[in-house]
Order: sequence, then structure tokens, then C-alpha cells
Amino acid sequence: MRGGAATSVTVDDISARHRLVIERTLRWRHYAWYWGDAIAVDGLLAAPVSLAPMARDSVIEQLEHWAATAPDNFDDVLAPGLAIMSLARSGALQSRAVDRFVASVDRLPTLPCGLPALEPQRPAFRFGFCIDALYHLPPAMAALGVWRHEPARVRAAAEMALRGIDVLACPTGWAQWYDDTVERNNAIAWSRGIGWALLGTLDLLAELDDSDPAGRQHVAELEDHAARMLDRLAATQAASGNWAAVLDDELAPQETSTAAFFVAGARHARLTGVWTAPTEVLAKAEDAVMASIAVDGLVTGVSADILPAWEINGYRAFGCEPSPWAQGAGLRALAVMDRAPLAAGDSADA
Repeated sequence: MRGGAATSVTVDDISARHRLVIERTLRWRHYAWYWGDAIAVDGLLAAPVSLAPMARDSVIEQLEHWAATAPDNFDDVLAPGLAIMSLARSGALQSRAVDRFVASVDRLPTLPCGLPALEPQRPAFRFGFCIDALYHLPPAMAALGVWRHEPARVRAAAEMALRGIDVLACPTGWAQWYDDTVERNNAIAWSRGIGWALLGTLDLLAELDDSDPAGRQHVAELEDHAARMLDRLAATQAASGNWAAVLDDELAPQETSTAAFFVAGARHARLTGVWTAPTEVLAKAEDAVMASIAVDGLVTGVSADILPAWEINGYRAFGCEPSPWAQGAGLRALAVMDRAPLAAGDSADA
């Protein structure tokens, strides 16, 4: 797929903004976990050491502190599992962080549809599956299975992703929420949620590449899902380079994190040979990412916490505030932009 525009972003601009976002994100100290914290950690670890010499040590310190001191609870499943596995298998992180995360995953209640119920202690999440979970769980579970030579866990991770994508599919894309008590989703194609699903699917694919043949049996299907998510986003971008918070909803205002998810997904290393971004769409999204970064390193214009609901008004009348998921999505986009800038005159599919 090809477009006709090139980004106005320069290499120096990207690195300068990237450093600002890293420095600001390090002010979030995670010693317990909530939805969206994981991407902030992942974004810090994706940054080049030249820009973030202390980021990796800070992440390790926070993970060690959590593993050793935080009260044991269901929220442990929202820890940055993929980061934990990556650091542990490199020898940088003690095994107790891995053990604690694995124990939290293995004790999750399973819904009748076969998916896990994350945060079953919170009323909003007791009986269903949230699209954010596609980012949090399958890549971490696959990484654990590959590392510990547990093919059943690798297959379970891929099957969870496929089942989650299936139950969340709706006429306009993928919904934020599936409720197993009524056996349907809320049919609200929340664009940030599609970003979560996209990056989670691509991170999962990267882990499956290192698995045994049985673990790779779903690769083609997952690649197809990722490409369809990118096609859907590419077809719904606003002139600003951002996306409406709900796809195909004329009353939904725009927010900025979907642009970051799109850039991080469209330029994900695992996507090579699978899907190529239209140049104009990617360039506008990169410009939108840069425009969202304030002079103090905060990523602005990102919707605040959106709890699952059947009524669409909450998805339209959201507040915007600083958050770990805002910083993390921005960092993941900046990491791929920093490694291979789309300079003036370049093609996104070069």
C-alpha cells in the first residue's frame, strides 16, 4: 500500500521529544499495577540506552520492589509480564518476579467462553473480557512458554488471542468489552482498544517465531488479524492524523493515543512482509504523535480511564489527563521512529 506524502518530522526532533517523554515517564513509580502500566514499562525498555541510560535499572528496581513487598492480589496479573519475562531470561531480574506473575495468571478464573476474567475483584471486570487484555496477557504467556519450554502454554497464549479477537469483533471493528453473562460484546469500536489489540498481537507473533512448530500453527491467522486491524485504522484516520475515540461515530471526539498505537504497530519489526502502511497515513500519524508531546514530556490528548459500558456516551464524553498508557503508547511509537525515521522524501514502504 502506498501513499503520496512524507512526514515533516526530523531525526533530531524525534530524539529530543523521545528523551523528554522518557524523562517524564520515569516519574511514574510502579509498585502495584493497573491497566496500561505495562506499556509504560515496555516503552521505557524499548528506548535506546543513549537516550535512557537509567530506564532499564529503574524498571528492574520497581519490579524487584513489587515482587518483594507488594501485597499479593489479583492486580498482579496486570504487571508488565512480557517485560518481566524478557528481563528474567536475560538474567537481569530475579525469578521471584516471574513466579509471582505466573501465579497470578494461573489463578485467574476462567469464563464459560474460555477466556480469563482479569481483575475479577472489580465489579466492572467480573464477568467479561476487555480488549486491553490482548496486550497484557498473550505475549507474556507465550514468552514464558518459549523460555521454559512449555508448548502447551505457548499454544494457550495464541488461542487466547484468537478467541479474544473473535468475541470482540463487531460491525465497525473490535469492541472494548465482551460480557459472558449475555454472550455478546458492546459493539463500541474504541480506537485506542484496537491499538491495544494490534500491538499485543504483533508482540505475540514475535514470541511465537521462537516457539516450536505447534506454537506457530496460528501465525498466519494472527498475521491476518493484525493486517485487518491496520487496514481498519488506515481507512478511518482524520485529517489531523488522529482518530475518533470510537470508529464511525460522528459524535466521538478525537484522542491522540491511537496515532501512537498505529505508528508503533505499522512499523513493528514483526510486520515486515505482512503489511505496509500507506505513506500519507503513516506520515500524518507520526506528525500527530509529535504534536501530542508537551514541552515537559507529557503525552497530551489521551483519554482517561474508560471502564466497560453498554452506553456509548461515556466513550464520547471522556476526559484527557496524563497517564502511564499515554506515555507508554507515545514511547513505543517514538522507539520505532527513532530507530528508522521516515524522513522527508522517504516512502513508508521503502
